[in-house]
Amino acid sequence: MAITAIATVEMVRQKFPRAIVETVEFRGEQTIVLKPEDLVTVCRYLQKDLGYNFLSSVTAVDWLERVPRFDVVYHLLSISNQCVLRLKVRVGQRREEHPAVPTVVGVWPGANWYEREVYDLFGITFTGHPDMRRILMPMDWTTYPLRKDYPLTGFDLPEPHWGGQVPYDTDPGVGSQTLRSPGGRELNESRSTINQNQEPGTKKR
Repeated sequence: MAITAIATVEMVRQKFPRAIVETVEFRGEQTIVLKPEDLVTVCRYLQKDLGYNFLSSVTAVDWLERVPRFDVVYHLLSISNQCVLRLKVRVGQRREEHPAVPTVVGVWPGANWYEREVYDLFGITFTGHPDMRRILMPMDWTTYPLRKDYPLTGFDLPEPHWGGQVPYDTDPGVGSQTLRSPGGRELNESRSTINQNQEPGTKKR
């Protein structure tokens, strides 16, 4: 049987029937939703036996009102068979601060930075990851910018506004997003003075 995305879904269904939550076909794209505890086993099978040798991305989606709250999404490519497959796992119980998913670094080493990015922006951890730390935000950042409950506002700065968004005269905390005003002070990167109501990490150095 030729290995296509549709055939892959059927082979995974036959080999791991208890691992599958559901399968979805939408606009010719195939998605398998897996139980988190079966993710690595299925990924090894896809990589070793079915030729899905390229992990093109790992990302997440925040469904704020849903339980489980997050989808962790894996896009796989079989270069030899020229087919694409999407995997999803659902995690995040109500009021769970750091949902966890098993790492797939042992299957696709390139998952290392992808998983760190998901952790950095969504707060989802990857069990067994060799270097689970932030990759984009400062190390002392306390929140996760791509969560749906993250404030969409920036710093509310005094008039007049002009191109840029860094210096300001007073530390206003979180407000409506605006541009900076001339004559403002430089960004306090050392955080020697802080506002406890400010959204970024507020640990004083």
